[in-house]
Amino acid sequence: MKLDTVTTYGELMEIVNSHDIVLACFVADWCEPCTPMKDELDKLYEELQSIAKMVAIPVDQSKEIALREDVQGVPTIICYKKGKEKDRIGGYKQASAVRKLLKI
Repeated sequence: MKLDTVTTYGELMEIVNSHDIVLACFVADWCEPCTPMKDELDKLYEELQSIAKMVAIPVDQSKEIALREDVQGVPTIICYKKGKEKDRIGGYKQASAVRKLLKI
């Protein structure tokens, strides 16, 4: 996976507050839909890296983040804009749905 991995809430907040747009993808190794979701995000990585910071958050190593961000299942993608959550989608989605999340 090309995305940077974030494992602490402080690290996530630092990224969220230092980039205009952040896509945080909550995933788990045991999650079957997470693997194709990671593949979809890898497809988008080159295209979106100039628009949004993209990070992966492994929920098993980052339970505090998942709890504080009220993540109910994986995969979940949260889009932060200017330091605040603007939208989220849950479950496997194709790259086109992720683009819509960014409104591009």
